[in-house]
Amino acid sequence: MADDGLPIYQSTNLPIYQSTNLPIYQSTNLPIHRIMSDTFTILAIFAHPDDEIGVGSTLAHYSAAGVRTVLTCASRGEAATIYCDECATRENLAEVRTRELECACAHLGIAELHWLDWPDGGIQALPRAEAVGQVVAQIRAIRPDVIVTHPENGLYPHPDHLAVWEITRAAFDAAANPDRYPDAGAPWAAARLFTRALPQSFFDAAPEFAQYRVELNGQQLPFFATPDAEIDVVMHVTPWAPQRQAAWDCHRSQHNPDSAFARMPDGLRSAMAENEHFVLAAARAPLPDGTPDGVGDDLLAGLTAELEAPAADPAFLAALRAELAMQRGYLAIYDTYLRQAPEPHLADLLNELVNQGQEVIYLLSRTLRTANVATGDSEADERIAARGRRRRNADAKVRVLLASAKDAVTGIEARVARATDPAQRAIWEELVALAQAQLQAIEAFAENTAMKLRR
Repeated sequence: MADDGLPIYQSTNLPIYQSTNLPIYQSTNLPIHRIMSDTFTILAIFAHPDDEIGVGSTLAHYSAAGVRTVLTCASRGEAATIYCDECATRENLAEVRTRELECACAHLGIAELHWLDWPDGGIQALPRAEAVGQVVAQIRAIRPDVIVTHPENGLYPHPDHLAVWEITRAAFDAAANPDRYPDAGAPWAAARLFTRALPQSFFDAAPEFAQYRVELNGQQLPFFATPDAEIDVVMHVTPWAPQRQAAWDCHRSQHNPDSAFARMPDGLRSAMAENEHFVLAAARAPLPDGTPDGVGDDLLAGLTAELEAPAADPAFLAALRAELAMQRGYLAIYDTYLRQAPEPHLADLLNELVNQGQEVIYLLSRTLRTANVATGDSEADERIAARGRRRRNADAKVRVLLASAKDAVTGIEARVARATDPAQRAIWEELVALAQAQLQAIEAFAENTAMKLRR
C-alpha cells in the first residue's frame, strides 16, 4: 500500500493492481484470460490518460457496487502539452502519465488497467484492421457486459478520440463474430456500447464553455453538445464525485489553469461530476423503459435482474447450446440476405430480425455463462445457415424467413412443454416470447407486402 492508503499500481507493459481486499490482476497489452466472476463487467476504452475522468464518478459508483470495472487506455499520452514543469519533461512524460493514470484508477476503484501502447496523436494512421483486431482481443479476453468509449464526434474533434470511437464501434461487432479475427480468442458479444456525452443543457448553463477551444497542433477545436433528447442514460452519482475529483488531481501534468474546466464555476463543475451522461450507440440487449421522461439511470438496467440460476443438468445445457447454434444459423440467413442488397423494405425487416436475434443469442449465452459453460465454440447450425445461401427473389426469401421463424417457435414451445424445473421453464418461456416477436414481425411484413401486391 502507498503512504496515502491507496492500492499500488506497478506497470510498464505488465501492470499489476495490488490491494489488501482485492485479488491481484495481471495484464499484458493483449490479455489472454478472464477473471471468472458472477459479477458484471464494464470496460471503458479511451485514447489518453485523463480521458476516463469524464465517466469517473460512474466507474467509481459501479466499482463500489461490486461491478468489475476495467480500463483500456490506447496511448500513454506522450505527445500532450505539459502544464506542470516540475511534474514532467518531454523525455519522461509517457512514464509520468502512466503513473498518473494508475493513481486515478486507484481512486476510482478500477480493477484492471490495460494499455494498447498506440502512438499519442497517431492512432488515425494505424492500420485499421490490426487496430480493430487488438480491441477485439481485449473484448474477448475481458468479456464485458457494457463498453463505454468516446462519442462519435470525439466530444471535441481530437483525431485520436475519433479513431478510438471508430475502432471500438467496429470491434464491438467483430468481437461477437466467430469468423472475424479467429486468432483473437473466443467470440464475445457485449450487451451494450455507450458513449459519454455533454448535454446541450450544460452548454446553455455555461455559455463560456461553449466558446472554449482546445488547442491541438495549431488548431482550435470546439466542444460538441448532444441534444438532451438524445441522452439515453443519466448517472446520478453525487456520492462518488469526490473520487472523480481525486482522480483528476492525479493528472497534475495536465492541469491547464486556462482551460474551460479550470474557469468553470464550482457549482457547475460539481454538477458535471455528479451527473454523467451517456448515449446508447449499439445494443444487443436494449435498455428497458426509463423514467417518465424516457431517460434511464443505470448502464446495466435490465441486465441485473437475472433469472434464477437454472439447474445445471447436462441435458438442459445441451439443449441451450443446440438452441444457440440454431439461432446463430438464423442470424447467418439474415446476414446473407442483407449482403445480397435487398429492397429497402426487406432490408428494414432483416435489420429488425438481426436485432431481435442478437437479443435471443445474448440471453442464451448469458444463461450458459451463468452455468460456466463456454459459448465461443458454438457455431451456427449449418443446416439452417445453408437455407440462406441460394439466391432467391424477395418472395422466396420471405417464405424462408417465415418457415424458419415458425420452426423456431415450434421447437422452443416444445421445450417449454417438456420443462419441469421452474427456472428452466422461465428461460424457455422468455426465449419463446422473443421467437414469437420475430415470427409476428415476419407475418406482418408478409401480409403487408401481399396487400401492396394486390393493389
